[in-house]
Amino acid sequence: MDEKEIKRKKQAVAAREQRRRQRRRAVMIERTVIALLIVVFLVGGTTLVWNLMPDVKVAKRLEAADAFVETRNYEEAIASCEEALQIDSKSVDAYRAMAGVYLNSRDREAAEQTLYRGWESTLDEGLLQEYCIHLLNDAVEEMNGQNCTFATLDKCVTVLEKDQDSADVYQLLDACYERLLTGESTILCDMDENGVSGFNSYFSLVNRMLDVYSKNSKAELKEEILKFAAPSGNLVWMNVDNLQEYLELIGKVSALLETESLEQLRLCLEKAVWAQDIFGRAFTIFESADYEPIKEFMQSEDYVSIRDQFISGTMEYWSGKTYIPVSRERMKLMNQEGQWSFSFADFDEYPQTSGVINIWGAKQEDAGVQRLCISYEPVSQSGEYYPHTTYEFVYLYSNVKIAGEYVPQMNYRFEIRTATPEGTTSQLIGDWGGEYEWTMEY
Repeated sequence: MDEKEIKRKKQAVAAREQRRRQRRRAVMIERTVIALLIVVFLVGGTTLVWNLMPDVKVAKRLEAADAFVETRNYEEAIASCEEALQIDSKSVDAYRAMAGVYLNSRDREAAEQTLYRGWESTLDEGLLQEYCIHLLNDAVEEMNGQNCTFATLDKCVTVLEKDQDSADVYQLLDACYERLLTGESTILCDMDENGVSGFNSYFSLVNRMLDVYSKNSKAELKEEILKFAAPSGNLVWMNVDNLQEYLELIGKVSALLETESLEQLRLCLEKAVWAQDIFGRAFTIFESADYEPIKEFMQSEDYVSIRDQFISGTMEYWSGKTYIPVSRERMKLMNQEGQWSFSFADFDEYPQTSGVINIWGAKQEDAGVQRLCISYEPVSQSGEYYPHTTYEFVYLYSNVKIAGEYVPQMNYRFEIRTATPEGTTSQLIGDWGGEYEWTMEY
């Protein structure tokens, strides 16, 4: 190889090396430019990217809510919290902030509902605990304010459904029981502001306690259920229409533990149901105004047996002396030293009644024959007690005028007495329905 060829090859290698260096320089420049562009973009766009992050957007809406609270603009504060929840429906902070706004605006119910709604959405135990604490505090406040109602008990049962291990809830259940179901009470008959009867609230709450117990059989809860099933008051009024439901409830509770007191209460309620069944036919007769069939009812084995048991003092569970009322609206449960009994309301005790039947349970014999007597007081036509009418039917041994002479014999007497503030007038029919029927007014 001559010198020229060697020189040419050296020049070619040098040229190739130069081109490589130029390409490497171009790549470096390109990479540097791109890096610089990225840095510029990052520096200029950081605020935009940061502001678009959900957590930041939620935080900004909650900051706005705080500002609105400072100026007592609670509507706008709530709106800001709602906007935060639209961004993140599971934001625990947003639910807690909204509850705080409601508390600031003195809307405790809305605050509690918000905490519960938040727990349902997020399953955050902290929100649930706050919700329960609010309910128990409400219950304590109501009790301290002498305003304990079934709504108070509902708060305690709601907490119980969420936390069966809370010692506080059992203490408050005890306190509710003492305030609601001891002493003389009409609470099972009273209506709340929403038109719900006390018994319906009571029935629902005890059933909810039973449902909790079916899932978590705690001894403390069992004790509460047994207590709530049987009011300890010496006199508790209830509606006759609730008898069957109450019997059903006693049956459920007895399945947990059958106590002597519960068994007595069950038998007492069954006796009241039985009495209603017996006298259902008599009410039908009286309300028809065709009174003739009442004679057969008075002579029936059931009625005679009831009368005789009251006279002899052997009637179990059903309390009454002389004139024993039977009505279809109200009854009272009485507990004397652990012994249960009942009686139905008379006209004086419940003037709104649709009618009262009275059993005559006094011992009075005529020529060795025990008298039979039953009376009926219909619903007041004026809405007031007066004028007050009583229909009385008596089967007795008395004189009957036959052919101008008075002859003693068994016969029916029917008397209609109408009482007014001025006095009482009567129409008396002797030998009623008999051959020698007579009428007298006085």
